[in-house]
Amino acid sequence: MNNTEFYDRLGVEKTASQDEIKKAYRKLSKKYHPDLNHEPGAEDKYKEVQEAFETLGDPQKRQQYDQFGPAGAQGGFGGFGGGQGGQGGFGDFSDLGDIFSQMFGGGFSDPNAPRKGRDLQYRMHLTFEEAIFGTEKNVKYTRSQADRTQREVKVKVPAGVETGQQMRLSGQGEDGTNGGPQGDLYVVFSVGASKEGFERDGADIYLQQDIDFITAALGAEIPVKTVHGEVKLKIPAGTQNGRRFRLAGKGANRLHNNGFGDQFVIVNVVVPTKLNKDQKAALQEFADASGVKVNKKKSIFDK
Repeated sequence: MNNTEFYDRLGVEKTASQDEIKKAYRKLSKKYHPDLNHEPGAEDKYKEVQEAFETLGDPQKRQQYDQFGPAGAQGGFGGFGGGQGGQGGFGDFSDLGDIFSQMFGGGFSDPNAPRKGRDLQYRMHLTFEEAIFGTEKNVKYTRSQADRTQREVKVKVPAGVETGQQMRLSGQGEDGTNGGPQGDLYVVFSVGASKEGFERDGADIYLQQDIDFITAALGAEIPVKTVHGEVKLKIPAGTQNGRRFRLAGKGANRLHNNGFGDQFVIVNVVVPTKLNKDQKAALQEFADASGVKVNKKKSIFDK
């Protein structure tokens, strides 16, 4: 079966590595995030990208998708239900034993035996910061098609979760039959893009930081944003464009309380497009002292 739709959504080949899939997802997620892109259709594109990554970002789900298509990736050939609001929907995880039982006339088990209820899936959207530090959210969902009464549970989201990861709430799924136990509720996380320009790779965070060419040449101490608040970063004299600085422990929380990752600051040296007369004279003096021949004709700085 040639299942390529999810790959097409992310713009990668079916042979792409997990790192290539993750990189493509991050780029598209930031491009179409509804908080950053207000163009018509951007939100729909964002949801499509999220759905594709929830499957392809998980090697086991990806294998099932490659073999059986979207139904297989959802844990048992059951489609996702239509959800309301930003929290998304949830769907069934049918038991493979049920499928074979239906296909072959129920010869695999006693139809009167106790059976566990079906598992359910709930998609929860988190902000960039909520995923890093953890949060608590109330989840409202319909437990079964027969009983449309909504159920509400409180979910304690652990710090450090990423898109595609999930947590199991035991006994919060559909009721069992013939006295069987209840199924489970699987909460699948989807993390939004940062509004502060942060990029995340696991527990590490990356930030592009502009600095002027004087700071790069002479050195200075500059303020830098982190998810933990503003800190001071020492820029040594002679810093080159693209240099990377490490802020230890200023990254995302690692799952299971294993400390924090690091933040990496990549500096971009910005050349001014306008200079006043005194600034231009000072640079000319520097050029003369350095033995650099410059174009003394009218330039963009003379506007």
